[in-house]
Amino acid sequence: MRLGVPMRKSKKQEQCPSLYFSPNELAERWRCARSSVDRIARRAGFQRLYLGEGKNGIVRFLREEVEAYETSRLT
Repeated sequence: MRLGVPMRKSKKQEQCPSLYFSPNELAERWRCARSSVDRIARRAGFQRLYLGEGKNGIVRFLREEVEAYETSRLT
């Protein structure tokens, strides 16, 4: 990086945030284990989007629900 030259944003940074969170993204966001994310999501009643089937399928959680849950947990 040269002085005076602004860094370019990657295409991913320029895009709008996704409508969904993956369990791993939530684990990183909340700084907890993936198993904790699964437990919290189950207890909070998050809707799950399942893509694919079996052990190779993926799960996504709605960003809107996650953010609403986080807001409700603030003290």
